[in-house]
Amino acid sequence: MCRQLLNIAHALKRAAHASGSEAVDWVIHLDHDELFLPPPQGLQAHFKHLEASDCRLCLYQNFEAVPQDHTLTPFVDVTLFKVPSGRVSKTPAGMAGMNFWARRTKANNYFLYYDNGKSAVRVSRDREIAPTSVHLLYPPDDLEELITGQHGWTNFAAHELADMNLTWLSSSHDEVVAASKVLHYPATHYERLWRKYDHLGNFPSVRFGGDLVVPPSFHLEARDEYLKHSTKEKQLEKLKELLENAAFLRSEAEVQSQLETGSVVVIDTVKESLRRGVWVPPRQLRPSLFKMLQRRPGVKGMERLQTMKRRPAEVCFGKGGILKNLDTALDVIVQSLCSNGWVACGLGAHESLMARALEEAKSLKPRMSRGTTVIQNEVIDPNKPNADREDQILFLQEQGLSGPSAAKGPAPTLALLESAIIDIVMHLDPRLQRSDLQLRITERCDGMLSHYEKGGAYSAHIDNADGDGRVDGRVLTAVLYLNVGWDRYAGGELAIFQAEHGDIGDANCQGKWNMVHPEAGTLVFLRADHVLHEVRGAHAERYALSVWFCGQHADYGGS
Repeated sequence: MCRQLLNIAHALKRAAHASGSEAVDWVIHLDHDELFLPPPQGLQAHFKHLEASDCRLCLYQNFEAVPQDHTLTPFVDVTLFKVPSGRVSKTPAGMAGMNFWARRTKANNYFLYYDNGKSAVRVSRDREIAPTSVHLLYPPDDLEELITGQHGWTNFAAHELADMNLTWLSSSHDEVVAASKVLHYPATHYERLWRKYDHLGNFPSVRFGGDLVVPPSFHLEARDEYLKHSTKEKQLEKLKELLENAAFLRSEAEVQSQLETGSVVVIDTVKESLRRGVWVPPRQLRPSLFKMLQRRPGVKGMERLQTMKRRPAEVCFGKGGILKNLDTALDVIVQSLCSNGWVACGLGAHESLMARALEEAKSLKPRMSRGTTVIQNEVIDPNKPNADREDQILFLQEQGLSGPSAAKGPAPTLALLESAIIDIVMHLDPRLQRSDLQLRITERCDGMLSHYEKGGAYSAHIDNADGDGRVDGRVLTAVLYLNVGWDRYAGGELAIFQAEHGDIGDANCQGKWNMVHPEAGTLVFLRADHVLHEVRGAHAERYALSVWFCGQHADYGGS
């Protein structure tokens, strides 16, 4: 580490005094087994974006290589990488993927070495600086200014920063930042592993004079395996065995299984770039914020869309519902999401169950507060056009109304229905990955109970038209209606716009509105980042339970 710090200090000193073609604006430290992968827009665009936003330090997430065999040329041969733990799906499948890796080491390590990647620092030309770490390249004297000016960025999710004591960093989700990453190839051949531990020898389990204890890890496990044996032949044999058991995926079945859990992704842009001899950009994570905002029609565009035809929506599986036709229903839901972006189904819950849920919802009405519109993590003034909503809402988990303790609370039936929705989407997940959408569900948001008074409405909107302010934005909305005995003449329909020509932001867009009556047991799925919809005013009170699901492309990071 001392050598690494000296190298960085030397580079920073040269950069600070260089001029002309030798001038350096940014410095990033990479080891010989690491690469920096810029976003699809390219390296220059990435750093220009940081400079334009007055970012001085950017910390990147680390993706650890997963070999399928021993190789001394990993940059060419390895295309599978473990996803940082904070990006792995918060679903049973995601947890199974992480446990698969943890069980392979004595210390239950997911990553063999480290989770946090490296950082780029903007060079200060007016003075020399000394870095504090090979991972965070900032001088101690700059920390206060970095904090107060919000000059430090990262593409780690905000909820992870507290565990790393990095709450002073700003979590950025712009494509030009979020898609950047460090690719780490630490263990791809047993001879490389042997050379590492032959060089390190019997190193202590503490650092900095005992101030830092090295936790149980693959690092210590490999050291101990090396020290157990006296001959190089035996050391190589045992380290080879350890590496294969802990780090490799040795069969196509194992590869496919971990791709489906979301613990592993394909990143083949490095291999392709080296093969072709030119830069092959990775596939873009998602549409740019500009393109997403283009989907939101202006005032005149919305007025034009409102004149288009409205028709009753088809509700699939009215008899028995999803619960009694699960496999068939899942296939129909995925097919409809791919082709139309939405689908309405009957859940199949007994009417008495829905009646209890409705009574529970009514009893929670005093706890509800006015709904707000959030764009890029900022609450919008309710008087502004894009915040035109008249619902009262309550989040179940926030109020202690979901989870294991919910059965003893005031709304056990609502908690049960929320769990049913989540279970259905977890069953949808592998089908969505294999579909044309190539969509992986990574986590869910807190279930939301909503209530509209007579006449209450919510103007046309897209749930996630602006990137959400999350690393993985909302991609799927599920809405279950609770209104037992609903009179269709009361209105209150969910109107879903389906474009038949062009996109909704286009001047020549043509399409129709599909009208879903908010009848008890009707469950609607729609693509949260694409589908324009509105709640029409009703002549009666109206209740619904909504759950949003976040996601990413199934081959996230690939080219």
